[in-house]
Amino acid sequence: MNEPLISVIVPVYNVEHYIKRCVDSILVQTYTNLEIILVDDGSTDRSGRICDEYAEIDLRVKVIHVNNSGQAEARNLGMDKAKGDYYAFVDSDDYIMTDYISYLYEIMQTKEVQISICGYQKITEQIENKKKIDNSLNKEIKVYDSKEGIFQLLYQKGIVTVVWGRLFKSKLFCNIRFPKGKLHEDVAILYKLFDAADKIACGAEEKYYYFQRYGSTMNKKFYRQRMDYLQFTDECIQYMEQNHPALTKAAISRHFSACFDLLSCIGNDKKNYIEEYMQIVREIKKYRKTVLLDSNARLKNRLAAVGAYISITTIQKLSRLIKRP
Repeated sequence: MNEPLISVIVPVYNVEHYIKRCVDSILVQTYTNLEIILVDDGSTDRSGRICDEYAEIDLRVKVIHVNNSGQAEARNLGMDKAKGDYYAFVDSDDYIMTDYISYLYEIMQTKEVQISICGYQKITEQIENKKKIDNSLNKEIKVYDSKEGIFQLLYQKGIVTVVWGRLFKSKLFCNIRFPKGKLHEDVAILYKLFDAADKIACGAEEKYYYFQRYGSTMNKKFYRQRMDYLQFTDECIQYMEQNHPALTKAAISRHFSACFDLLSCIGNDKKNYIEEYMQIVREIKKYRKTVLLDSNARLKNRLAAVGAYISITTIQKLSRLIKRP
């Protein structure tokens, strides 16, 4: 039986020092029936030329060159060109284990799901050469129906809000696209993809290497466009109110997390972002009681809700010291 085609979509922007490692890790996958779509999003370094070089040596590689429109639109353009029955997204400064696609595809087939998920390891420039953790003996796979998957996602119970580290049935994206020109685009659509799926499976093995480099989008300090995050978690609340009322509190908990993530980013710079700061504070005050009384909300959120009644400034300082995954 022939393996179905899987489209691997990689948005590329000014990553000349990392793109080879990323693409090389895709080319050596044990699952070979791939099309690898590299979307050069107006790079000003050698990234675009490196992509073209790969297209010359491997027919599976396709390159799209576009004017800079952001990662969200780059992914959309990649999907527009994709012909696969399944989509996998890999960020251009990340890389994957050789059996990454095989692992996700096997889970999808054996568990009969439309989304499969694997674990990931965080890699930084400082620890790049250290021995990576081998957790291949952890064979646990959890299967959720759509609503339970959304519950796990929004309450942040081991499922992070990203599209990398997953394999999707391409048909899930029929009416779903990343919001053009926005940040935190994964937050905008992942719960909708879960809702469109019948079942989701989560495998424990860490097959994706998430590389946190200095200067990457999610490591920068606060700036106004990061308020997209709050917009998307607020939209999630509205979506659940209309479609799955029982999951509204889960969406509120996720929104509450976003508030404190952004508050932590603002740090001591709130005088330059007073309007955004006050908006975040209003959202915290609006939902703190709901989160405090929600037994399903994670402990960090409930403690933050308690603190919000005492001193939001103090909780903001604590948030900067406590890692919020």
